Amino acid sequence: MGELVPRRNSAALARNEVRELMREFLEEADGDEELSWDSFTVKDGLPHNWVFDIFVDSTGRVWAGTWGGGVGVYHHGAWKSYDRRHGLSSNDVTCIREDSKGRIWAATSGGVNRFENDRFVDAGLTGNSLLNMTFDHQDNLWVGCWRHTGRTAGGLYVAENAGKRATSALGELDWQAMDMRRGTRGLEVLKVFEDSRGRIWVGTYNGGRGEGVGCWDGSRWRRFTTRDGLVGDCVYSMFEDPDGRMWFGTTNGVAIYDDKVWRTLTTRDGLRSNQVYAMFIDDQNKMWFGTRKGVSRFDGKNWKAFTRRKELPAKLVRTIAQDNDGSLWFGTYPFMPGRGGIGRAKKRDIYDKLEGRMTQNLLPGNRNKRIGS
Repeated sequence: MGELVPRRNSAALARNEVRELMREFLEEADGDEELSWDSFTVKDGLPHNWVFDIFVDSTGRVWAGTWGGGVGVYHHGAWKSYDRRHGLSSNDVTCIREDSKGRIWAATSGGVNRFENDRFVDAGLTGNSLLNMTFDHQDNLWVGCWRHTGRTAGGLYVAENAGKRATSALGELDWQAMDMRRGTRGLEVLKVFEDSRGRIWVGTYNGGRGEGVGCWDGSRWRRFTTRDGLVGDCVYSMFEDPDGRMWFGTTNGVAIYDDKVWRTLTTRDGLRSNQVYAMFIDDQNKMWFGTRKGVSRFDGKNWKAFTRRKELPAKLVRTIAQDNDGSLWFGTYPFMPGRGGIGRAKKRDIYDKLEGRMTQNLLPGNRNKRIGS
Protein backbone atom coordinates (compact mmCIF):
# COMPACT_ATOMS: atom_id res chain seq x y z
CA MET A 1 0.00 0.00 0.00
CA GLY A 2 1.40 3.42 -0.95
CA GLU A 3 2.38 6.00 1.62
CA LEU A 4 -0.20 8.67 2.36
CA VAL A 5 0.89 12.20 1.46
CA PRO A 6 0.35 14.76 4.27
CA ARG A 7 -2.40 17.27 3.54
CA ARG A 8 -0.07 20.28 3.71
CA ASN A 9 2.23 18.72 1.10
CA SER A 10 -0.75 18.04 -1.14
CA ALA A 11 -1.72 21.70 -0.90
CA ALA A 12 1.85 22.77 -1.66
CA LEU A 13 1.96 20.48 -4.68
CA ALA A 14 -1.33 21.93 -5.93
CA ARG A 15 0.00 25.48 -5.57
CA ASN A 16 3.15 24.61 -7.49
CA GLU A 17 1.01 23.03 -10.18
CA VAL A 18 -1.01 26.24 -10.60
CA ARG A 19 2.20 28.30 -10.78
CA GLU A 20 3.58 26.03 -13.50
CA LEU A 21 0.29 26.30 -15.37
CA MET A 22 0.43 30.11 -15.26
CA ARG A 23 4.07 30.19 -16.38
CA GLU A 24 2.94 28.65 -19.68
CA PHE A 25 1.46 31.96 -20.83
CA LEU A 26 2.94 34.63 -18.52
CA GLU A 27 6.28 36.43 -18.81
CA GLU A 28 8.49 37.46 -15.91
CA ALA A 29 8.59 41.21 -15.32
CA ASP A 30 11.63 43.31 -16.15
CA GLY A 31 13.46 43.96 -12.90
CA ASP A 32 13.66 47.68 -13.72
CA GLU A 33 10.01 48.00 -14.63
CA GLU A 34 8.33 51.05 -13.17
CA LEU A 35 4.73 52.19 -13.30
CA SER A 36 3.62 55.79 -13.21
CA TRP A 37 0.23 56.15 -11.49
CA ASP A 38 -2.48 58.77 -11.69
CA SER A 39 -6.20 58.77 -10.93
CA PHE A 40 -9.54 60.15 -12.02
CA THR A 41 -12.43 61.17 -9.75
CA VAL A 42 -15.41 63.50 -10.05
CA LYS A 43 -12.94 66.37 -9.55
CA ASP A 44 -11.34 65.40 -12.89
CA GLY A 45 -14.63 65.02 -14.79
CA LEU A 46 -15.58 61.41 -14.00
CA PRO A 47 -19.40 61.44 -13.58
CA HIS A 48 -19.32 59.35 -10.37
CA ASN A 49 -16.63 57.74 -8.21
CA TRP A 50 -18.30 54.32 -8.04
CA VAL A 51 -17.08 52.58 -11.19
CA PHE A 52 -18.75 49.33 -12.18
CA ASP A 53 -17.19 48.75 -15.62
CA ILE A 54 -14.43 50.11 -17.87
CA PHE A 55 -14.41 49.33 -21.60
CA VAL A 56 -12.00 50.43 -24.36
CA ASP A 57 -13.67 50.58 -27.77
CA SER A 58 -12.18 49.97 -31.22
CA THR A 59 -11.38 53.68 -31.68
CA GLY A 60 -9.48 53.91 -28.39
CA ARG A 61 -12.10 55.73 -26.33
CA VAL A 62 -12.33 54.65 -22.68
CA TRP A 63 -15.88 54.17 -21.40
CA ALA A 64 -16.67 54.07 -17.68
CA GLY A 65 -20.00 52.77 -16.43
CA THR A 66 -20.72 54.24 -13.00
CA TRP A 67 -23.31 53.50 -10.33
CA GLY A 68 -25.18 56.75 -9.92
CA GLY A 69 -23.60 59.03 -12.51
CA GLY A 70 -24.25 57.36 -15.84
CA VAL A 71 -21.46 56.94 -18.41
CA GLY A 72 -18.17 58.76 -18.72
CA VAL A 73 -16.13 58.73 -21.95
CA TYR A 74 -12.44 59.62 -21.87
CA HIS A 75 -11.08 60.84 -25.19
CA HIS A 76 -8.23 63.19 -26.10
CA GLY A 77 -7.45 63.79 -22.43
CA ALA A 78 -10.91 64.85 -21.29
CA TRP A 79 -14.10 63.30 -19.90
CA LYS A 80 -17.57 63.68 -21.37
CA SER A 81 -20.60 62.49 -19.40
CA TYR A 82 -23.93 60.96 -20.40
CA ASP A 83 -26.86 60.33 -18.06
CA ARG A 84 -30.65 60.08 -18.13
CA ARG A 85 -30.82 63.49 -19.74
CA HIS A 86 -29.01 61.91 -22.71
CA GLY A 87 -31.37 58.93 -22.99
CA LEU A 88 -29.97 56.40 -20.51
CA SER A 89 -32.65 54.26 -18.87
CA SER A 90 -30.84 54.68 -15.55
CA ASN A 91 -27.75 56.40 -14.17
CA ASP A 92 -26.67 53.03 -12.74
CA VAL A 93 -24.58 51.59 -15.59
CA THR A 94 -23.13 48.13 -15.01
CA CYS A 95 -21.63 47.07 -18.36
CA ILE A 96 -20.54 48.58 -21.69
CA ARG A 97 -19.84 46.58 -24.87
CA GLU A 98 -19.33 47.11 -28.62
CA ASP A 99 -20.87 45.15 -31.49
CA SER A 100 -19.23 44.17 -34.79
CA LYS A 101 -20.47 47.38 -36.42
CA GLY A 102 -18.73 49.54 -33.82
CA ARG A 103 -21.91 50.52 -31.97
CA ILE A 104 -21.76 50.96 -28.18
CA TRP A 105 -24.30 49.28 -25.89
CA ALA A 106 -24.89 49.84 -22.18
CA ALA A 107 -26.54 47.65 -19.54
CA THR A 108 -28.23 49.64 -16.77
CA SER A 109 -30.48 49.04 -13.78
CA GLY A 110 -33.38 50.08 -16.02
CA GLY A 111 -32.75 48.19 -19.26
CA VAL A 112 -30.45 48.04 -22.31
CA ASN A 113 -29.40 51.17 -24.20
CA ARG A 114 -27.52 51.76 -27.45
CA PHE A 115 -25.39 54.82 -28.26
CA GLU A 116 -26.56 56.65 -31.35
CA ASN A 117 -25.99 60.22 -32.60
CA ASP A 118 -24.29 61.30 -29.36
CA ARG A 119 -27.06 60.04 -27.10
CA PHE A 120 -28.49 56.76 -25.82
CA VAL A 121 -31.68 55.13 -27.07
CA ASP A 122 -33.81 52.33 -25.63
CA ALA A 123 -32.84 48.82 -26.79
CA GLY A 124 -35.21 46.71 -24.70
CA LEU A 125 -35.58 44.85 -21.40
CA THR A 126 -36.99 48.10 -20.04
CA GLY A 127 -37.43 48.05 -16.28
CA ASN A 128 -35.07 45.12 -15.78
CA SER A 129 -32.05 45.57 -13.52
CA LEU A 130 -29.10 44.32 -15.56
CA LEU A 131 -25.64 43.33 -14.34
CA ASN A 132 -23.58 42.14 -17.31
CA MET A 133 -23.71 41.40 -21.04
CA THR A 134 -21.63 40.09 -23.92
CA PHE A 135 -21.80 39.69 -27.70
CA ASP A 136 -21.02 36.18 -28.90
CA HIS A 137 -19.24 35.30 -32.16
CA GLN A 138 -22.57 35.40 -34.03
CA ASP A 139 -23.37 38.87 -32.66
CA ASN A 140 -26.13 37.60 -30.40
CA LEU A 141 -26.39 39.79 -27.30
CA TRP A 142 -26.55 37.95 -23.96
CA VAL A 143 -27.65 39.87 -20.85
CA GLY A 144 -27.69 38.83 -17.19
CA CYS A 145 -30.18 40.26 -14.68
CA TRP A 146 -30.50 40.36 -10.94
CA ARG A 147 -33.59 40.17 -8.76
CA HIS A 148 -35.11 43.41 -7.59
CA THR A 149 -38.35 43.49 -5.60
CA GLY A 150 -41.25 44.47 -7.82
CA ARG A 151 -39.08 45.12 -10.86
CA THR A 152 -37.20 42.11 -12.21
CA ALA A 153 -36.91 38.40 -11.48
CA GLY A 154 -33.31 37.86 -12.53
CA GLY A 155 -32.31 35.44 -15.26
CA LEU A 156 -30.50 35.39 -18.59
CA TYR A 157 -31.78 36.90 -21.84
CA VAL A 158 -30.55 36.80 -25.43
CA ALA A 159 -31.34 38.92 -28.50
CA GLU A 160 -30.31 37.05 -31.64
CA ASN A 161 -28.30 38.92 -34.29
CA ALA A 162 -28.53 42.19 -32.32
CA GLY A 163 -25.04 43.22 -33.41
CA LYS A 164 -25.63 42.43 -37.09
CA ARG A 165 -28.82 44.34 -37.62
CA ALA A 166 -28.87 47.66 -39.40
CA THR A 167 -29.44 50.55 -37.02
CA SER A 168 -32.85 51.20 -38.59
CA ALA A 169 -33.92 47.64 -37.69
CA LEU A 170 -32.89 47.75 -34.03
CA GLY A 171 -36.09 49.30 -32.69
CA GLU A 172 -37.73 46.00 -31.78
CA LEU A 173 -35.28 43.36 -30.59
CA ASP A 174 -36.70 39.94 -29.84
CA TRP A 175 -35.49 39.19 -26.31
CA GLN A 176 -35.74 35.55 -25.27
CA ALA A 177 -35.44 34.30 -21.70
CA MET A 178 -33.08 31.35 -21.22
CA ASP A 179 -34.27 28.76 -18.71
CA MET A 180 -31.19 27.73 -16.74
CA ARG A 181 -33.04 26.00 -13.94
CA ARG A 182 -36.49 24.51 -14.34
CA GLY A 183 -39.22 25.06 -11.83
CA THR A 184 -37.69 28.09 -10.09
CA ARG A 185 -37.38 31.81 -10.65
CA GLY A 186 -34.46 33.10 -12.68
CA LEU A 187 -30.99 33.10 -11.20
CA GLU A 188 -29.19 36.37 -10.47
CA VAL A 189 -26.49 36.54 -13.15
CA LEU A 190 -23.33 38.49 -12.31
CA LYS A 191 -21.24 37.61 -15.35
CA VAL A 192 -21.79 36.41 -18.94
CA PHE A 193 -18.85 35.17 -21.02
CA GLU A 194 -18.30 33.34 -24.34
CA ASP A 195 -15.24 31.08 -24.61
CA SER A 196 -13.23 30.26 -27.74
CA ARG A 197 -15.42 27.19 -28.37
CA GLY A 198 -18.59 29.28 -28.50
CA ARG A 199 -19.89 28.14 -25.13
CA ILE A 200 -21.73 30.66 -22.97
CA TRP A 201 -20.76 30.74 -19.30
CA VAL A 202 -22.73 32.53 -16.59
CA GLY A 203 -21.67 33.37 -13.05
CA THR A 204 -24.37 33.65 -10.39
CA TYR A 205 -24.92 35.70 -7.25
CA ASN A 206 -28.30 34.83 -5.69
CA GLY A 207 -28.19 37.01 -2.63
CA GLY A 208 -24.48 36.43 -2.10
CA ARG A 209 -24.88 32.67 -1.64
CA GLY A 210 -24.35 31.93 -5.31
CA GLU A 211 -25.47 29.02 -7.44
CA GLY A 212 -22.15 28.33 -9.15
CA VAL A 213 -21.57 28.68 -12.89
CA GLY A 214 -23.68 27.52 -15.80
CA CYS A 215 -22.38 26.51 -19.23
CA TRP A 216 -24.53 26.52 -22.39
CA ASP A 217 -23.01 24.55 -25.29
CA GLY A 218 -25.79 25.38 -27.74
CA SER A 219 -28.00 22.44 -26.88
CA ARG A 220 -27.94 21.95 -23.09
CA TRP A 221 -26.95 23.52 -19.80
CA ARG A 222 -24.37 22.16 -17.38
CA ARG A 223 -23.97 23.52 -13.90
CA PHE A 224 -20.85 23.50 -11.70
CA THR A 225 -20.75 24.27 -7.97
CA THR A 226 -18.42 23.73 -5.02
CA ARG A 227 -19.54 20.11 -5.05
CA ASP A 228 -17.79 19.73 -8.42
CA GLY A 229 -14.62 21.63 -7.49
CA LEU A 230 -15.52 25.30 -7.91
CA VAL A 231 -13.87 27.17 -5.03
CA GLY A 232 -16.93 29.39 -4.41
CA ASP A 233 -20.50 29.50 -5.71
CA CYS A 234 -20.74 33.31 -5.95
CA VAL A 235 -18.92 34.12 -9.23
CA TYR A 236 -18.04 37.72 -10.16
CA SER A 237 -15.54 37.37 -12.98
CA MET A 238 -14.45 35.01 -15.76
CA PHE A 239 -11.53 34.69 -18.09
CA GLU A 240 -10.19 32.19 -20.64
CA ASP A 241 -6.42 31.79 -20.80
CA PRO A 242 -4.49 31.25 -24.07
CA ASP A 243 -4.58 27.46 -23.53
CA GLY A 244 -8.38 27.36 -23.28
CA ARG A 245 -8.73 26.95 -19.52
CA MET A 246 -11.56 28.83 -17.83
CA TRP A 247 -10.84 31.00 -14.78
CA PHE A 248 -13.58 31.99 -12.33
CA GLY A 249 -13.16 34.79 -9.79
CA THR A 250 -15.32 34.09 -6.74
CA THR A 251 -15.75 35.34 -3.19
CA ASN A 252 -13.56 32.43 -2.04
CA GLY A 253 -10.68 32.70 -4.50
CA VAL A 254 -10.08 31.75 -8.14
CA ALA A 255 -11.05 28.43 -9.71
CA ILE A 256 -9.36 27.15 -12.87
CA TYR A 257 -11.03 24.50 -15.04
CA ASP A 258 -9.67 22.63 -18.07
CA ASP A 259 -12.82 20.55 -18.71
CA LYS A 260 -11.39 17.76 -16.56
CA VAL A 261 -9.60 19.06 -13.47
CA TRP A 262 -10.39 21.92 -11.09
CA ARG A 263 -7.54 23.94 -9.55
CA THR A 264 -7.61 26.75 -7.00
CA LEU A 265 -5.78 30.04 -6.45
CA THR A 266 -6.16 31.88 -3.10
CA THR A 267 -4.38 34.24 -0.71
CA ARG A 268 -2.06 31.34 0.17
CA ASP A 269 -0.73 31.59 -3.39
CA GLY A 270 -0.33 35.37 -3.46
CA LEU A 271 -3.74 36.98 -3.98
CA ARG A 272 -4.40 40.06 -1.84
CA SER A 273 -7.92 38.83 -1.09
CA ASN A 274 -10.05 35.81 -1.95
CA GLN A 275 -12.82 38.13 -3.14
CA VAL A 276 -11.86 38.48 -6.81
CA TYR A 277 -13.98 40.85 -8.91
CA ALA A 278 -11.83 41.18 -12.06
CA MET A 279 -9.08 39.30 -13.93
CA PHE A 280 -7.03 40.52 -16.89
CA ILE A 281 -3.91 39.61 -18.91
CA ASP A 282 -2.11 42.68 -20.27
CA ASP A 283 -0.14 43.03 -23.49
CA GLN A 284 3.09 42.20 -21.60
CA ASN A 285 1.66 38.83 -20.52
CA LYS A 286 1.19 39.79 -16.87
CA MET A 287 -1.96 38.66 -15.07
CA TRP A 288 -3.85 41.14 -12.89
CA PHE A 289 -6.48 40.40 -10.27
CA GLY A 290 -8.86 43.04 -8.91
CA THR A 291 -9.81 42.15 -5.34
CA ARG A 292 -11.49 43.63 -2.29
CA LYS A 293 -8.09 44.61 -0.89
CA GLY A 294 -6.37 46.01 -3.95
CA VAL A 295 -4.68 44.59 -7.04
CA SER A 296 -2.44 41.53 -7.32
CA ARG A 297 -0.17 40.97 -10.32
CA PHE A 298 1.57 37.72 -11.24
CA ASP A 299 4.19 37.34 -14.00
CA GLY A 300 4.69 33.58 -13.80
CA LYS A 301 7.29 33.87 -11.04
CA ASN A 302 6.65 36.80 -8.73
CA TRP A 303 3.57 38.32 -7.12
CA LYS A 304 3.28 42.05 -6.59
CA ALA A 305 0.54 43.94 -4.74
CA PHE A 306 -0.75 47.44 -5.48
CA THR A 307 -2.73 48.87 -2.57
CA ARG A 308 -1.33 52.30 -1.76
CA ARG A 309 -3.53 55.38 -2.04
CA LYS A 310 -1.20 56.94 -4.63
CA GLU A 311 -1.86 53.90 -6.82
CA LEU A 312 -5.57 53.26 -6.27
CA PRO A 313 -8.24 55.74 -5.08
CA ALA A 314 -9.91 52.83 -3.23
CA LYS A 315 -8.96 49.22 -2.57
CA LEU A 316 -12.02 47.37 -3.93
CA VAL A 317 -11.23 46.99 -7.65
CA ARG A 318 -14.30 46.05 -9.69
CA THR A 319 -12.96 46.22 -13.27
CA ILE A 320 -9.66 46.27 -15.22
CA ALA A 321 -8.97 47.34 -18.80
CA GLN A 322 -6.01 48.35 -20.99
CA ASP A 323 -6.09 51.21 -23.47
CA ASN A 324 -4.37 51.49 -26.85
CA ASP A 325 -1.32 53.15 -25.28
CA GLY A 326 -0.80 50.20 -22.96
CA SER A 327 -1.98 51.98 -19.82
CA LEU A 328 -4.00 49.90 -17.36
CA TRP A 329 -7.23 51.26 -15.89
CA PHE A 330 -8.63 50.07 -12.54
CA GLY A 331 -12.20 50.98 -11.64
CA THR A 332 -12.96 51.00 -7.91
CA TYR A 333 -16.27 50.57 -6.12
CA PRO A 334 -15.80 51.20 -2.38
CA PHE A 335 -19.47 51.39 -1.23
CA MET A 336 -18.53 54.60 0.62
CA PRO A 337 -19.96 58.02 -0.30
CA GLY A 338 -17.39 60.27 -1.94
CA ARG A 339 -14.73 57.57 -2.16
CA GLY A 340 -13.54 55.66 -5.23
CA GLY A 341 -12.65 56.56 -8.78
CA ILE A 342 -10.24 55.17 -11.38
CA GLY A 343 -6.56 54.40 -10.96
CA ARG A 344 -4.39 54.40 -14.10
CA ALA A 345 -0.97 52.75 -14.40
CA LYS A 346 1.35 53.78 -17.21
CA LYS A 347 4.57 51.92 -17.90
CA ARG A 348 7.48 54.32 -17.70
CA ASP A 349 9.99 53.83 -20.50
CA ILE A 350 13.71 54.53 -20.33
CA TYR A 351 13.27 58.12 -21.49
CA ASP A 352 10.81 58.88 -18.68
CA LYS A 353 13.26 57.42 -16.14
CA LEU A 354 16.20 59.39 -17.54
CA GLU A 355 14.16 62.59 -17.57
CA GLY A 356 13.19 62.06 -13.95
CA ARG A 357 16.76 61.41 -12.86
CA MET A 358 18.13 64.39 -14.78
CA THR A 359 15.46 66.65 -13.31
CA GLN A 360 16.24 65.46 -9.81
CA ASN A 361 19.93 66.19 -10.34
CA LEU A 362 19.34 69.61 -11.84
CA LEU A 363 16.65 70.67 -9.40
CA PRO A 364 17.56 69.21 -5.99
CA GLY A 365 15.00 71.40 -4.26
CA ASN A 366 12.18 69.80 -6.25
CA ARG A 367 12.88 66.13 -5.63
CA ASN A 368 9.26 65.41 -4.69
CA LYS A 369 7.76 67.03 -7.77
CA ARG A 370 6.11 64.56 -10.14
CA ILE A 371 7.49 64.76 -13.68
CA GLY A 372 5.66 63.60 -16.79
CA SER A 373 2.67 62.02 -15.06
